[in-house]
Amino acid sequence: MEPIKLDNQNNESLLAKINKLAGDLGIENPQGVTVVRLLDTEDPNRKMLELVQGSWESKAPWFVVDESGRLFVLSSIESILQLVKSLNEAKYENFTLKLEKAILENLPVDFNDVWVVAMNEIQKRLAESKSKNYLDLDIKQLVKEIKRNHPNLFMNLKQFPFQPQSEQQ
Repeated sequence: MEPIKLDNQNNESLLAKINKLAGDLGIENPQGVTVVRLLDTEDPNRKMLELVQGSWESKAPWFVVDESGRLFVLSSIESILQLVKSLNEAKYENFTLKLEKAILENLPVDFNDVWVVAMNEIQKRLAESKSKNYLDLDIKQLVKEIKRNHPNLFMNLKQFPFQPQSEQQ
């Protein structure tokens, strides 16, 4: 993304871009989002903030534009922690959906039994691993190993007598 310049000439286009970004981020009132400009001072250890739009009391993330035109987002620690929590929940949900799919693709006799064995194996591997990240596991390979080690948990289509199509007619 190219730097956004904040001056009187393109102030409206900048605010329109920021308001669009705020809407994309899911902020409830993107037109009222707080936008501040970061200004230099004579003291190299100090900067000054100038309110361009919104309110100093806003709890939504603030958009900060520096002297170079770079855009930053300032947010409360509670918001950041909630974002991280949501991301972790989404990762876990994605992981469980992949595990469910891998189990179902292998035709389990009882899905829950295979799930319990898979979760026990995952816990065992995590305990033995230096990396405590369950996302590093090859889920499809894990289910294939479970099927190889516990064939009774899965259906074997070769055991079912299917008539060739020519005989069915």
